[in-house]
Amino acid sequence: MNLRDQELRRQWQSSQAELARAQAQIADLEALLSELPEIFERKFQQRLEPLLERQQHLLEDNARLRQELHSLSAAPSAGAGWLLPAQREGEAPKVRPLWPKDSDAASAAA
Repeated sequence: MNLRDQELRRQWQSSQAELARAQAQIADLEALLSELPEIFERKFQQRLEPLLERQQHLLEDNARLRQELHSLSAAPSAGAGWLLPAQREGEAPKVRPLWPKDSDAASAAA
């Protein structure tokens, strides 16, 4: 064999080794690609779990509060005798309006 043939043989062997590495890398990437749906599903479930737990707690709280509201509204004299803190028996509650009446606004503008 001459020098040129030996060089070509080394290049061919180097190319074969590079090809084998590339094929192994492709096989690894294909294996990873096949696992991606499972990885994404697992990550999604991990992120969804706390939200589902929170939703369940809110639904339970909602049901409990609705039951309390129903039991309070079903009472025969619900709310009877309840007074606002500044209210006395027979006296109108003292609450300030959220916005002025038209007559109040006109007098304030004058």
